[in-house]
Amino acid sequence: MMVLNELVGILRPLGYPVKPFGTTEIEDCIVYNFIPLTSDKIKEQNRLEVTVISKSMEKGLKILEDVKNLLITQGDEQLTDSILNVALNGGGSLENLETNTFHFKANFIVLSRYRKV
Repeated sequence: MMVLNELVGILRPLGYPVKPFGTTEIEDCIVYNFIPLTSDKIKEQNRLEVTVISKSMEKGLKILEDVKNLLITQGDEQLTDSILNVALNGGGSLENLETNTFHFKANFIVLSRYRKV
């Protein structure tokens, strides 16, 4: 979970609540899910699913763009000592008519050094 803690720590300075799995609040926030994909005891790969929830389409898109700017690495650039690479791998959007909120999704593949728990 060290990698997940690092990722959440990177997102917190954006100033929006960063919550696991979901929320019952109607607020601008970032919701995430972290899914293990592969591990060979040298490197591991996980999927970070991010959903930006916002009351405004423009603000939600801006928050999502800020998330991508913070997380996506370029070339051989590492995000941290343990996070080797982060790439965008899908996403989408929807409008929740019951709550009048916009939900913008982005899936990231996170390659990191293997950490024994």
